[in-house]
Amino acid sequence: MIYPKLRELKEALTSLFTKPYTRKFPFTKEPYKPADEFKGKPKFDEENCIGCGTCAQVCPAEAIEMIDSIDEKKRTMRINYTHCIYCGQCEEHCITENGIKLSTDYVTAVFSSDKDADFEKIEKEILICQNCGEIIGCNDHLDWLIERLGPKAYANPNLLSQIQKRYFDIPESKIKCKLRREDYYKLVCPKCRHQIVVEDVFG
Repeated sequence: MIYPKLRELKEALTSLFTKPYTRKFPFTKEPYKPADEFKGKPKFDEENCIGCGTCAQVCPAEAIEMIDSIDEKKRTMRINYTHCIYCGQCEEHCITENGIKLSTDYVTAVFSSDKDADFEKIEKEILICQNCGEIIGCNDHLDWLIERLGPKAYANPNLLSQIQKRYFDIPESKIKCKLRREDYYKLVCPKCRHQIVVEDVFG
């Protein structure tokens, strides 16, 4: 029985005269630098995020919200860090591959007075159907599709309208008493476009 006690005494004395393995966070002189593969807080990239909402759909913890405001024509993508489990699903499924990335920021402690510190958000302009007022998508999302499709983008009326906006302003025009064939090339949602085609074919 004496040998285990001597071993414990040796370990106690060794740890007493050696430096601690932990750091005096947050009062350390040199902050800890995690490895490049460290999974920290996810961060939006203003330039590469197109507001498609894929990250919000695949988030298992529902930490990412997609909040649409039709009146302001604005979509807010928001990350709640108190819910985030840092799994990396948002980064893995991002369709632009750079819209959201896991950073090496590991500090999640915030002061109770600073409530916004628990959130990260980004805002994008959304396009509204000129007939029913439903959301078509984000302005940046359509631009990304145009770049990906190249000349094939001219086959889609909404993308064609988006391309035309690059060269001159297109005034918004309200739909008349009902959808007509001429409305096919206006900025309308897929449901309204289907109604236009059905009306044109079957009258």
